[in-house]
Amino acid sequence: MQQIVLLVCGGMHPPSYTEHVLRTIAEDETLSTISRVVYAAPSAYGLEILSPFALRQGIEASLAVPAKEGTAPVLVIWAFSAGCVGAMALAAHWQRHRGPVLALFMVDGWGVPRDPAVPTYRLSHDYTTHCTSRWLGAGDTDFYADPAVSHLEFWQQLSTASGWAVGPGKGRQRLSAANFLCQRSREAIALYQSQRDSLNINSP
Repeated sequence: MQQIVLLVCGGMHPPSYTEHVLRTIAEDETLSTISRVVYAAPSAYGLEILSPFALRQGIEASLAVPAKEGTAPVLVIWAFSAGCVGAMALAAHWQRHRGPVLALFMVDGWGVPRDPAVPTYRLSHDYTTHCTSRWLGAGDTDFYADPAVSHLEFWQQLSTASGWAVGPGKGRQRLSAANFLCQRSREAIALYQSQRDSLNINSP
């Protein structure tokens, strides 16, 4: 059975800014139980978050992942700001050559295009960022804070940033950014497990 990894990839900021994110995951009974959390903590220069190769090495070093296809873990990725650059490239590579990427959440990933092969969700700290980010590919469902918060406050206080989840052909849903991340992550994992179980039952 392939392990489920929740990769957290912050931006170019002090590691302490991600403490609330990690605490949010730890307090979610489902995510903390069925997934292994890997935090791509930035170095003094923080440049490795721009490199999918460095992120991949970090996952493999943390989990001792074999290089061959079919044995690598299944990924859910939470990325923020500049971290979305490396995360998007890693997700595209992983989906094609390693294993499934169940969901990529780009939090304020303004200017980072999405890969249509990767299930993607965009979260924005205000409505303007929400609208302009979607020019490079809207997410399957997106979130924007309302009332708006600052860029860095958004990542540091996801549970207090309230807003709207919106998607094609769907009504708006009012919730916090933390709830959006956790709910959609749980849904993606549950769908994967259901499909995997169905294949196992039907296989000879």
